[in-house]
Amino acid sequence: MFYIALRMLVGDTPKFIALVFGLAFATTLVVQQGAIFTGIMRRTARGIENVPQAEIWVMDPATVYYDERRPLPDSALLRVRSVTGVAWAVPFFVGGGTAQLPDGSYSQVQIVGVDRQSKIGMPQAYESGDPHMLDDPETVFWDNLNMDLYRNVHPGDTLQVNDHRARVVGLAAAPRAFTPGPVVYTTYERALDYAPSERRRLTFVLAGAQPGESPDVVAQRIREKTGLGAMSSSEFFWATVKTNMRRIPATINFAITILLGLIVGVAVAIQTFSAFVLENTKHFGALKAMGTSNFMLVKMVLMQAIVVGLLGWGLGVGAACVFGSQITPRSPLVFMLTPQLLGISFVAMLVAVMVAALMSIGRILRIEPAIVFR
Repeated sequence: MFYIALRMLVGDTPKFIALVFGLAFATTLVVQQGAIFTGIMRRTARGIENVPQAEIWVMDPATVYYDERRPLPDSALLRVRSVTGVAWAVPFFVGGGTAQLPDGSYSQVQIVGVDRQSKIGMPQAYESGDPHMLDDPETVFWDNLNMDLYRNVHPGDTLQVNDHRARVVGLAAAPRAFTPGPVVYTTYERALDYAPSERRRLTFVLAGAQPGESPDVVAQRIREKTGLGAMSSSEFFWATVKTNMRRIPATINFAITILLGLIVGVAVAIQTFSAFVLENTKHFGALKAMGTSNFMLVKMVLMQAIVVGLLGWGLGVGAACVFGSQITPRSPLVFMLTPQLLGISFVAMLVAVMVAALMSIGRILRIEPAIVFR
């Protein structure tokens, strides 16, 4: 019977192709937009991921996500180092400024200051240069974010960062974060010279837990003993993502697009499946006349729906992956396909074809075997 059901399904080739590709288009829309959305959210917390050595981030108690940075007093560093379970702690600066480029133009930049000794906070990848080159005076690394607009800066060039001389000794190639302008990496002390003067300028304290200690437990100890805010790297990452999901207006736009994709998928499935059942009414009537039970007919329709849904979902995911395969961590576009997104799209498409099948089953159950003689 299932073989007969498959022959009925593919018998009208144009309608079969239209049904599969309609579902594939809806799946592509849902997966692609969902992957772009998750990619954007990940980039909002990329500054945390780009410092894999830091197991614990210490910040002002009022700070709830990465882009909200209220400076700490300099004494916070020693207070964190005194907490039981802390293996090491180093200062970390993140701020903004203006840089005059070699061609005379200006650009807003993000200034990142890392510990002079450990270099914790420097990127893991470089186009040129070595982090230890920052030991020389007035040296910085330049990250052009893989944008042509900022490729005119090369090693050996001199910048003016907030009216301070900065000599470029290397090009960083960190995975791109959610920042509008290029990034200047230098030592913590030099970054303080570049940044506008404030009473407090220590942005974060990066720390690591001793072997056998849980970063979450050590972060709790830091909060209790120092009164500072402290989160494990994972906790801080998700706090940043969740906060940006609420504060970035584009979240609503992506949700609407994904919802439209689901509606298109359901509408295409219902319309095409209903036409398929209507055109095969005589065939179902003949099966009934030969003694096929309603239960078997229902199973046949559900099997047809599942086959179409799997084909449409597979083609749709494949098309989305082809789009995403051209995107790298340094590309202006973003694409992050997660197992959760694949699962959601699969369930959504399965629900769509099941709804279409259930709406068509009622017509099949009402078929009279005598229809084959009309």
